[in-house]
Amino acid sequence: MQPAFILGLLGLLVVLMALEKPRADLAAMLALAALIVGGALEPHQALAGFSNPATVAVAAMFVLSAGLESSGLVRWLGDRLLKRGPSNAALLVLSCGLVIGPVSAFLNNTAAVAVFLPVALAACRQRGISPSRVLMPVSFFAMLGGTCTLIGTSTNILVSSYAADHGLGPFGMFEFSLLGLVLFGAGAVYLFLAAPRVIPERVSADSLTEEHHVKAYLFEVVVMQGSHLAGQRLAEARIGEQYDLEILSLYRGGEAMGMPGPEERLEEGDILIVEAPVAVLVNLKDSMGLAARHGRHLDDADLGSVDTGLVEVVVPPNSPVEGRTLKQLNFRQRYGAIVLAVRRHGEDIVKKVGHVRLRFGDELLVLGRRENVEQLQRRDGFVVLQELDLPVFHLRKVLAAGLIIVGVVVAAATGAIPIAEAAVVGSVLMVLCGCLSMRKVYRSIDWKVIFLLAGLIPMGLALESSGAAEQVVKGMLWLVGDLGPEATLSAFYLLTALLTGFMSNNATAVLLAPLAVTCARDLGVDPRPFLIAVTFAASAAFHTPIGYQTNLLVYSPGGYRFSDFLRLGGPLNLIIWLLASLLIPRLFPL
Repeated sequence: MQPAFILGLLGLLVVLMALEKPRADLAAMLALAALIVGGALEPHQALAGFSNPATVAVAAMFVLSAGLESSGLVRWLGDRLLKRGPSNAALLVLSCGLVIGPVSAFLNNTAAVAVFLPVALAACRQRGISPSRVLMPVSFFAMLGGTCTLIGTSTNILVSSYAADHGLGPFGMFEFSLLGLVLFGAGAVYLFLAAPRVIPERVSADSLTEEHHVKAYLFEVVVMQGSHLAGQRLAEARIGEQYDLEILSLYRGGEAMGMPGPEERLEEGDILIVEAPVAVLVNLKDSMGLAARHGRHLDDADLGSVDTGLVEVVVPPNSPVEGRTLKQLNFRQRYGAIVLAVRRHGEDIVKKVGHVRLRFGDELLVLGRRENVEQLQRRDGFVVLQELDLPVFHLRKVLAAGLIIVGVVVAAATGAIPIAEAAVVGSVLMVLCGCLSMRKVYRSIDWKVIFLLAGLIPMGLALESSGAAEQVVKGMLWLVGDLGPEATLSAFYLLTALLTGFMSNNATAVLLAPLAVTCARDLGVDPRPFLIAVTFAASAAFHTPIGYQTNLLVYSPGGYRFSDFLRLGGPLNLIIWLLASLLIPRLFPL
């Protein structure tokens, strides 16, 4: 009865995570509650996920990454290497990979991509290259780079911890670096050749209003002679509230005044740039004394001024704005800026954007004054995709953070201190050396990942202790076991890679690691190569945008469609699968 219960629960969990309803961390907690209520685990076993060394290590690695990120080193390196880089799209893709790949080997790859995005976009716009051709390869390079060291991605740490818990010994810091470098090289060659040719230009490198389909909603209206609005403050006129429009810019006497504030008094002859549906303009003349001006197509330049401009911002993982609407955030008053459009999964939402509930990966087209945009950039809720200034390079922080990271790597590589303990000590030193405040420490940790792991690690334990893992493995061996251990390992890699495209990479690794060990032992071979296959395959979510956070981060800025990931990532998955199937048994004998 118990194995059937565990397998049924596992199947339901996989479906919920693939559908993202509810969110993955809540689904994991629901599964944990079901294990407790169903009596599948003892209470101390059910709660062991919170104290597992892998959970602690992953949390600490978020802090270490944030410390290095705050030093400005990554942004500075990207800026220096790409601003004067090649103008050819294929060479720009390769240059991005050679920057982001090594960084992702030692820095959380989601954080690395978030920091690197503005640099890559600036490089694209300087050269007139569509960001669509570059941003997806940036995400793929970050994934491939993360597989080169133990700390490159949380997946590696999770599987290493599982191996240690089962008497196989943890992975070394550079144990699978050779394999990672070979796969990174193969991926680099493929992306260099394929990316500029396979991905269409989904977004342009020029007009933001046209790119986000806002242009059709931009109009000029003039305050007519004798209008009762003349002399009124905008707050008193309440034009936007009455007619569901946004006043974006003000021109007076032929001079651009920028985005007007609520205290701005209107004058006869003022020209307002508004965002509104065409139907709204019909009623403005009779009721407000405003007349629409036709015949001129408005663009980005019409909205800007000396101190006002358009920027794109993305909702990053672990953002406090996730799940809230712009109205709930009181966005205009809080940030002094206006959201013109929200792009989600390649679709632009222009109407009633204030009621859109924000999600991770959403891209917002924002109009605001420079000082307000800089404030928006400093807040933890958004990643600003336009470079406002050169990245701030803090030499003292760079030295301190760099030495701490090196110390953690050396300590873990030599076996002097286990990775979890080394990462915790490094996190404390980041605070003591002034690289991070405690407030930023708490904000840097992706608590959704922590609760996801805390809920899923007991599920892995239940799979083993109940005998459910044995039943799954028997079914798998019935299908491919006669072909030999190498073919079984290859099939296991393929299964993991397919699943990670629709579940989180961490969830896939935690759930399949027990099956990998059980499968290897039933075959009478060393389980370590099977665990390494799970490690690499769980980070191979190239074929969908939802399996890996870096893919979601570039999804909207690149204007991609779901099929674009399958078009470019599908063949890359096939290449990496074939190489891994060939090389893992040679580098890690069965």
